[in-house]
Amino acid sequence: MIELFVHSFGLRFHYRHKPGFDIFAFIDRAAATGFSGINVSAYGPDFFELSGGDPAHAARVRKHLEARGLKIDIETNGTDAEHLGKLMELADRLGAGQIRTYTRRRGTPAGHSADRHEESGARPPPTLEERIAQAVSDLREVGPLAERAGINILLENHEELAGTEVAAILREVDHPHIRAVYDYGNSMVFLEEPLDALDIMARWVGTAHLKDHVMLAEGMDGIDRPNIMGVPVGQGNLPVVDITKRLVAAGLKRICFENVWAYRTPLRVKRGRGVLGQGAFAYRRPPFRPWQILPDPDAVARRDPGELVALEDRAFNESVGWLARNFAEAGIALAQPLRPV
Repeated sequence: MIELFVHSFGLRFHYRHKPGFDIFAFIDRAAATGFSGINVSAYGPDFFELSGGDPAHAARVRKHLEARGLKIDIETNGTDAEHLGKLMELADRLGAGQIRTYTRRRGTPAGHSADRHEESGARPPPTLEERIAQAVSDLREVGPLAERAGINILLENHEELAGTEVAAILREVDHPHIRAVYDYGNSMVFLEEPLDALDIMARWVGTAHLKDHVMLAEGMDGIDRPNIMGVPVGQGNLPVVDITKRLVAAGLKRICFENVWAYRTPLRVKRGRGVLGQGAFAYRRPPFRPWQILPDPDAVARRDPGELVALEDRAFNESVGWLARNFAEAGIALAQPLRPV
């Protein structure tokens, strides 16, 4: 039976544009929808999606979670011991059992898509070999700290490491408290097939990010290379049910639904055997319904922020409804029934 969590990123436009929407509103939405817990991005100094990071605020958040019967995991990036040590203290105050991270170069601020800030910075990003070596060194130091804290650090196949490289790091680190987040679609940026990434990461997976993607072709909307585009679950190319069944069969008990509608990112260097235009990498052509595919959410936000919030709300609820129907048909048992609100 799966405990299905929900990610704060999936309502990011609510946080930005809906007056009064904060961590407490997110917790209430998660509980009303039937999720077992939440994953919250925890990037200092403001901890925006957590709505604050001081000890008194964390205590209030924990109390609200307990009142709603929800669990929590938190998410950051960076692998150095000093940074993750501070996040372990925050996790302890919140009652979180797991911290998701991915690699970023020292000196790059923690935040959403920190690897893309590396690409646009004055210095070139680290080489793949440098990135892997730094992560191995850091996480060997972090492992005993995580064990003493009673928490797991989960390294994700984000947009700077394919599943193959995450597995190589974890094989070298070899610590029971350093595990993995398997993301259903992130490795597509390297043309790594989602099921290939799962096969190689499976032995370390402690949770997963469930999402759906399509491909947008070069030249559309002025993009200079193919883009991976987030869509409501069930509207894209990913074999969501098949992946989930494999995770369940491997013994996974916790998965996080991450609504990535209206998020897009460009293709990186090829490291996998995926073929553009086929399977998970099939192109989607316009015209698009905006609640399904919205390549430029910022344009909508400038015109009418309320419209963007409404579109995100529909995309979120369409995903929840699809998951409830299709998981039931596939015999994937959830700890609590889902119900769009």
